[in-house]
Amino acid sequence: MKKRTSFSIFKSVVIALFLREIQTRFGTKKLGYLWGIIDPMTQIIMFSLVKSALHDRGMSGIDYPVFLATGFLTYNFFKALMNGSMSAFDANRALFSYRQVKPIDAIVSRFFVEFLVLFASITVFISFGLFFGLNISVKDFNMVILAVAWLGIFGIGIGILFAVITNFYETFGKIISFISLPLFFLSGLLYTVDSLPPIAREIILYNPIVHFIEMIHGNYFSVLNTDYVDYEYMIFWTIVPLFIGLFFYLKAEKKIIAS
Repeated sequence: MKKRTSFSIFKSVVIALFLREIQTRFGTKKLGYLWGIIDPMTQIIMFSLVKSALHDRGMSGIDYPVFLATGFLTYNFFKALMNGSMSAFDANRALFSYRQVKPIDAIVSRFFVEFLVLFASITVFISFGLFFGLNISVKDFNMVILAVAWLGIFGIGIGILFAVITNFYETFGKIISFISLPLFFLSGLLYTVDSLPPIAREIILYNPIVHFIEMIHGNYFSVLNTDYVDYEYMIFWTIVPLFIGLFFYLKAEKKIIAS
């Protein structure tokens, strides 16, 4: 028999874990597949109604539900990658007894699951937007796709690093989960950086997620720009966590499997 390559084994394992993750996460719940779409849609509707109830005029030239959707869907993608990666080792630990299955395979499979959820959510939102007559036209489609893909790489880099740390220090995972809520309000999902006072603007730009959201908003809406996006800062926050995470993972892989 022809010996299988390492990549062939990796691909087969990731596909198997992907199907297992889909079944575990959605298949055993009532309306399971819909929850991944209902959750962001509920957020968009809720915040749109709150803004309407406050008689806020919103943003000139922008349908606010579309503004919320572009931020919420991509932020939820990042958050799911980060949180999902931290729990990936524990959820699949029994499978690590098979030498073909590596801990990092579980993280990669979850990346594809979250990408599938993001794609399905975007498809549903576009359908709703067209039905209700919202302006969903995109200023620069290629740059928006680049920003989302870049955010995915950033998310999986952070996820790998946090997964390794959480494997040995469980409290770290709880701390990250705790700060997820304030991070939601400090990532530019409900407003633009330009709308903030100078002091608040300077502080919030230390959050790398803000730069990704601003890049998406600035390239999606014709009336917005990307003046506050620092691409060098984004590259730093993408490469450094990914490099450190992979370095720690390679050093600790055997301990993760044995733990």
